[in-house]
Amino acid sequence: MRHSLTTQGYGVRLRPVRLDDASFIVWLRNLDSIKGRVGDSASDESSQEQWLNSYFERKGDYYFIVETLHEIPLGTESIYDLQNTCGEFGRIVIRPGVKAGSIASLLLFDLFYEHIGLTELRATCVASNNAAHSFLRKLGFNQTKVEHAGRVIGGEAVDMLHFAQAAEDWLSAREKLIPSACRAESANRQWEETFRQCCGSQVLDVGT
Repeated sequence: MRHSLTTQGYGVRLRPVRLDDASFIVWLRNLDSIKGRVGDSASDESSQEQWLNSYFERKGDYYFIVETLHEIPLGTESIYDLQNTCGEFGRIVIRPGVKAGSIASLLLFDLFYEHIGLTELRATCVASNNAAHSFLRKLGFNQTKVEHAGRVIGGEAVDMLHFAQAAEDWLSAREKLIPSACRAESANRQWEETFRQCCGSQVLDVGT
């Protein structure tokens, strides 16, 4: 849905997704290291734009671009299916070589728990995506069930793991994330400097 929520810290900003982010999202979600592990991806920019236009009209869906403070896109993140004080955490995809997942989640959860008033988050991930469910546990999520053949990705049925996190779980996990967020900020600053030197401003919006 169209929203105006933004937040930043540790050298990273979350801002609402825009229609002109379609090319970056397509590039990111179709990387060999990502495709097939995060749900079906739009095959081209036009298809992604259609999806975004339908997203803009959907209530209770907050989709963010994760970027540096110099507006280099790093990934995506979302809280959606928001009902009362519960929501679904997902669509987190970070470009390879960047340590922004924990920072982005730290910013997002603080925003929704402290300022929006959520009391619980849910999440699902592909069972074979070990990095994803390890990351969720790091964030304070607890596995609740396994859903066999729970989703079809690329024409193949895959098992899904379901997780839940209460507000108090987040408070406990949050303190453990802050030191790693500080370390990641320094590493990302070095990555950004190298990226800008190698790629130049003409390619900052498409991720290549």
